[in-house]
Amino acid sequence: FLEQTCFNSPELREDQLLLLLESLEEGIVSQQLKLVRTHTLHLAPKEGRGPFCVDASLLSFPQEKERKLTMAMVARSGVKLEEDGAVVCAGEAFSSMAALYASLYVLNVLSN
Repeated sequence: FLEQTCFNSPELREDQLLLLLESLEEGIVSQQLKLVRTHTLHLAPKEGRGPFCVDASLLSFPQEKERKLTMAMVARSGVKLEEDGAVVCAGEAFSSMAALYASLYVLNVLSN
């Protein structure tokens, strides 16, 4: 018997999967996992949830290409990251970010 979850977990789109593959090749999955974990916790459904900021150092990558790759991957999940740590979210970003988090988590475990 299947338990019902508190959200409908969407599948990642093909463009997101390609960005995940590129992240794996670049070796930045563990840093992306930390970033997405932080954002997903802030996006968890709660009353009174509004705009928020996170530690901008989570967007510090050795190369500009890696930062842009990460920002693009997160943006495809409905979350726009600003350079200063400000976060702008689309309506149902939590479900998409949760799916991205699960994918990054699995890749991180398998790649270590």
